[in-house]
Amino acid sequence: MNPYDPQRPTRPDVFAGRDRLIRTTREFLERARRLHSGAAILIHGHRGSGKTSALRKIQALAAETEADSLVVEIPLRQTVGEELLLGSILDEIARVVRSRSNKLFRGVAERLEKLTVGAFGLNVGVESARPPAGRGILSRWRECLEGVRGVPLLGICIDDADLIETRDLATLKTLAEAPGDIPVLLAVAGGPDLLARLQKPGGSPVARIFSGAVFDMEEFKLPETHAALLAPIRSAGGQEQWEDAAVEQVQALSHGYPYLVQCLAHATFRDAGVFTAGQVRDAVSTALSTAEPWLRQEIPHASDADIVYFARLAGSGRPSFRSHEVLALGIPSPYIGRLVKLGVLKKVARGHYDLRKAPVIAYYHAMQRQLAEGR
Repeated sequence: MNPYDPQRPTRPDVFAGRDRLIRTTREFLERARRLHSGAAILIHGHRGSGKTSALRKIQALAAETEADSLVVEIPLRQTVGEELLLGSILDEIARVVRSRSNKLFRGVAERLEKLTVGAFGLNVGVESARPPAGRGILSRWRECLEGVRGVPLLGICIDDADLIETRDLATLKTLAEAPGDIPVLLAVAGGPDLLARLQKPGGSPVARIFSGAVFDMEEFKLPETHAALLAPIRSAGGQEQWEDAAVEQVQALSHGYPYLVQCLAHATFRDAGVFTAGQVRDAVSTALSTAEPWLRQEIPHASDADIVYFARLAGSGRPSFRSHEVLALGIPSPYIGRLVKLGVLKKVARGHYDLRKAPVIAYYHAMQRQLAEGR
């Protein structure tokens, strides 16, 4: 059975690479256990870089550290303000508490039922987004913390946090810093836009809660790609091996982008044996077919030159550029406007641009068109 699944987030037991993120999370969890102190983690990156997988790994580490941790995942799917965000969190806390049957959580459930946090645990979400008269976000969140007292850790994992209204990003600070007896670990994942908003002067108070714990889900380095290729096989009890040249071929074709690493691994895999660079090259067509539903239409009107120049921008590892930095990559001046029109770049100020489209799009099209720039 093929152990690679590029269509789903990587399971925590086969999560590989990102050693600094794992190490920092373990340190935060140990500090929460020993000192009753909370923390906040910000994960940012483009689509397909493994943000959701990282959040799931953080949840698994919390459960590993404290079996009675209360951890909820909030995957945002629409733009939300503070009311809907808090309502979603309260709903999920109530659901998870009800799903746990030990004495601790039965006691928590009983306390929550007595609270008046907008019919806590019944219809706190979309249907009751308007809070009771005179009740603010902070007072409702403090009441929640009082309700879950006794739990060793409360983890709040928010995915696609780009969808939080800019004016309501301060809610994250409320969640992380509200006083209470329970340590709160807040883990937030979002794309480049979230990081850009937090870096603006008005976002600095919120950005400070993530001080020292901001993680860019950049492309894998070669050893990380190797680890990502081996972990699913070992977890499934397999004995298959990847030749060094095969790992290097995966790295060259994918540029270490996690989603493409998984696509190539899935396409290359065969039961038993040693995987070679030639097998990776032979699997490219199948890997592209796997990625096609998402990536083919992301930049449908791009020329080969557009893809080559996009790949150069992506390969630089920079999230933003000045005009002279774009030109230094060998990209002709007229193509800057062309890349803005395609949505690859966004002009944020005179002579200043942000990379808006995910690098994986460039790498996919470079493979699909067999362009040397993407190899």
